[in-house]
Amino acid sequence: MQFIPSQSKLYAVLFLSILLVYFFNMFIDVMEIDAAQYALISMEMYITKSFMHVYLHGQDYLDKPPLLFWLSSLSFMAFGISSFAYKFPSVLIAIVGIYSLYRFTSLWYTKETAVLSALILATSQAMFLMTNDVRTDTILMGLVMFSIWQISEYLIKSKWSHLILASIGLGGAMMAKGPIALVIPAAAFGTDFLLKRQWKTILNPQWIVMLIIIAITLIPMSYGLYTQFDLHPEKTVNGIQGPSGLRFFYWLQSFGRITGENQWKNGNGYFYFFHTILWDFQPWILIFILAFISKIRKIFLYRFKIGTNEECISLGGFFFVFIALSMSSYKLPHYIFVLFPFASIITSDFIYSLRDKFLSHLSKIQFGIMQFFWIAIIVNFNFFFPPKNAISPFILAIFFLLNCYAFKKLKGSVERIFIPTLITAISLNLVMALNFYPNLLKYQASSQAGKMIAEHNIPGDMFFHYTNLSYSLDFYAKRTTPMVNMANLKSVKPGSWIFINQNGLNEFNENHISYKTIKVFPAFTITKLSLPFLCAETRSKTIDSNYLIIIQPK
Repeated sequence: MQFIPSQSKLYAVLFLSILLVYFFNMFIDVMEIDAAQYALISMEMYITKSFMHVYLHGQDYLDKPPLLFWLSSLSFMAFGISSFAYKFPSVLIAIVGIYSLYRFTSLWYTKETAVLSALILATSQAMFLMTNDVRTDTILMGLVMFSIWQISEYLIKSKWSHLILASIGLGGAMMAKGPIALVIPAAAFGTDFLLKRQWKTILNPQWIVMLIIIAITLIPMSYGLYTQFDLHPEKTVNGIQGPSGLRFFYWLQSFGRITGENQWKNGNGYFYFFHTILWDFQPWILIFILAFISKIRKIFLYRFKIGTNEECISLGGFFFVFIALSMSSYKLPHYIFVLFPFASIITSDFIYSLRDKFLSHLSKIQFGIMQFFWIAIIVNFNFFFPPKNAISPFILAIFFLLNCYAFKKLKGSVERIFIPTLITAISLNLVMALNFYPNLLKYQASSQAGKMIAEHNIPGDMFFHYTNLSYSLDFYAKRTTPMVNMANLKSVKPGSWIFINQNGLNEFNENHISYKTIKVFPAFTITKLSLPFLCAETRSKTIDSNYLIIIQPK
């Protein structure tokens, strides 16, 4: 069950293939609501050059920390306003996170386990989603993993440079998502120290130095929050009179969701993440479940004590933070993506610990599960979004044959599990990046309309939306679009363009407003997919229509 040296070039090709999928993902339109909102905030920051204070549609914004907006606005300066420019910094940090995972795992395990850990994380559905639908979690995952690697290097080598880099990384992670960035390494290393009975390490003054450096890193963001909110008690934001930006960020946004102080609640139960992880950690979830059970079993067998050459950083980081996040009053699937580097380590270590007989059985089961991914590709091509030519099906047929060949050829080796799995995951997500999402985003009418406005170079005072707020409309139109309604429609000049939905158009007709239809856009809420919409034959029955119209003189 040894790593096959001759396969090293194949792994390099697989990594490059994964990066290629990430590259294609960066050109996919940003999706409503969160990613489009963050892209628009970044664009407003780029236009106004207001880096200390964050605004959305010109209004005070108090929700997410500013790092994503800072990086994306700087990217706009370099590349111009585009989907690629918005996503590029976050995807780059995600790749840093994958590399950091490899380096961290190399400190505690074999090179083979480290390579497989990086491949598992890189090919998880969560990672492919994070490089497409970019939110704050992409940066959080990358910087937290970088910091955990650097802390481990410091504990082993006692070089202050590692502690400083770890502190800067955690400060950046807090400016990406909030205090959760500190909770994760605290849970991870705290578990490890306790199981090793390393009391002196827990009480070492070095952690105070780390907190001081983190605090220094947070000064720009803290200053911005204080001057935008705390100095202005007369402001009302999110329905709260005189909110404290500092208290919101350092307590309410994260811990307030557990204590109940935060107003955001969506009613998802305690077992919500147990369901979402079943897809988000595909195609590795079955092996991870077995690996996690095995890891917990070993901890009990060791009577909650491990040797100094072992690590429980990954187990503690995953388990305790997973439980804490499950207690939150507001949960979304991507909240646990930051824990997937730990899951990847647990999974890869388990695979390399398997005995030949169990390895053989598990490889067959895993290969069988992977066939559902290929069925999904076939279903997509035949019933959802048929390809325009035979090139992509032909290439994927070659990948499928390579997948089958690898499974047959690598009998008795660990690679029999993960090489076919890697080929399958890459193939599926190539289809998602080049076929599924580009076709799907055609039904996000707001972004399509925004692009058309930008292409026609419509002046800012000649384009409006009619009671149909959309972040992607503004982002792709490269402006903040004013809203009009029937009450103030008289102030709109003839010749002005208006983006409007079917209900709005019905109001225009009822009030005898003269207009000319320029473009009809098929519209669907693409984050709420349904089988009738996905099926090409029934799709027309599920979609609405949005319009670009021009107001005509009476």
